[in-house]
Amino acid sequence: MFTNADELPHDDVAAEAWWWWGWNADADTGLFVGFELRGRRFDYWAGLVRPDRPYLYVEELDGTGLRGDGMEIKPPEMWAGHSCDDPFRQWSMGNEAHGVLIDEPEDALDRPYGLPAPVTFDVEWYAAGEPRAIPHGYEQVGEVDAQVELLEGVLAFEGPAHRVHVWGAPYVPAALAMPIGVGVPLAPYRRSDGRGVLQVLTRSG
Repeated sequence: MFTNADELPHDDVAAEAWWWWGWNADADTGLFVGFELRGRRFDYWAGLVRPDRPYLYVEELDGTGLRGDGMEIKPPEMWAGHSCDDPFRQWSMGNEAHGVLIDEPEDALDRPYGLPAPVTFDVEWYAAGEPRAIPHGYEQVGEVDAQVELLEGVLAFEGPAHRVHVWGAPYVPAALAMPIGVGVPLAPYRRSDGRGVLQVLTRSG
């Protein structure tokens, strides 16, 4: 059984991570937000995939600048917040940052260099089921209402969503056989421990 307090940071754990994913019904547009705490340091990621557009990637690795209860970060030249509005029912996530537009998404695994791009995420996550236990925490299906402000305007979409929260260990997804090919949306990221994670957007998430 999980309690409402389990939604928020746990004291005296080596690592704790929250992840959210959301995508549209066609599974050609999607985003993710990831946040990992290690004491007073953190890693933060956000990404956006769209049809026929470069991959938009935001990262802050081994960062400092926690605020309040540890769910808001303010490292140099960016801001991000994660708010539990209703335990196991609703979360709000936002950021104001400069990401990079990357023509070859796999480059994010090693050298995420690209065209700098100011971006603002405004994401509402709503539960569509009860949390399910996984090693070190839980996962939950949901729905997302997202607005991403870009130089060319606001991209908005609604659709299915998923999230994970673990504590006592970092979150690294299990290796799965994934479709790779022309037109398959890729959303990779790199971790501060040197590992890379290649995410692929499909209709199931």
